[in-house]
This record gives sequence, structure tokens and C-alpha cells, in this order.
Amino acid sequence: MKINYKRSMKLITLLITSLLIATVSAQIYSYMYIEGSGTITTGGLKWDKGSTAPSGSSIDGYTVRNLNLSIPENTFKNFTDCLHLINQDSTYHTFDLETTVVGGDPTKFTQFDLIVYNSTGRWATLNLKTSGDTETGIYIAGSDTLLIRFEVNPATNQTSGYLYFTVKLTYE
Repeated sequence: MKINYKRSMKLITLLITSLLIATVSAQIYSYMYIEGSGTITTGGLKWDKGSTAPSGSSIDGYTVRNLNLSIPENTFKNFTDCLHLINQDSTYHTFDLETTVVGGDPTKFTQFDLIVYNSTGRWATLNLKTSGDTETGIYIAGSDTLLIRFEVNPATNQTSGYLYFTVKLTYE
């Protein structure tokens, strides 16, 4: 067997070059790591149903669903303990409320208000008949609970009518 020195030298040169490239490449890389964990905690604001919340209403995470307020004709109705807004944190939060009418006829009602109460009384009133009605700068102290009341009065001699609304609560 005859050895081709020229070819062998090329192969050895190629192997040494590959080895050098691999060594230099390995030295260029630096490593960074993240060590952490995920923990499920309570905190922030949460809704809770009160004693006068309509049957069938439910709370799904941050959303109150199916809050269908039934009002007899020609009768003012006060849902005195409808919802609670609970601060699960030890520090206070400031929040804003904004309403949007999404259907129905607001003229069928003379009053359709959401009222926020704190421990000293009425804090803020939001007119649910008007899209874009806002209340800003409302605050809730740490570990405190605010009461959400609805006061609804149908217009005189209205035997039917409805109002669909959404209320957006934005807090920091």
C-alpha cells in the first residue's frame, strides 16, 4: 500500500483547522441562566356576590356574568347588597369605572345607577343609562371591601323594556 503524503498532509491540515475552529467557537460562547419559580398567589381586587345579587348571576374570574336585574313596573328597586369589591392586598388601589350601553332603550328607565359605598357611605355614582359615564379616582384601602348597589326606577307606565350595559373597572 502506497501512502500519498500530499493527501495525508491536506487531511491532517483540515483536521487541525477544524479542531482550532471548534476550540475558538467554544471559547466565544458565554452562558446566561435564569433561575426562578412560579407561585400562585391571591392579590388585587376581586368580585363577590352580595345577599341581593340576582339568582343566576355568577362570577367568572374578573367578570360578573348574568347580572339580570328584574324590576317590577312602576316600582323603584334598590339592590342594596348586590356585589362586593374586595381588595385582597394590604395596600390601597385606585380605580376608575366607565359604562357602555350595549343594547336596549335607556328611556324606559328614569334611573339606572350603580353606586359604590365605602364604610362611611355613598362614594360614587355611575349612570348606566349613559355610555361613557365615568367615575375616576375611587380608592379602596388594603384588605377593605366596597359595596356595589344598584338603584333602578322604570319610567312611568312602562310594562316592558330592558337595558344592556357593561361596566369596566380599571385599577392600578
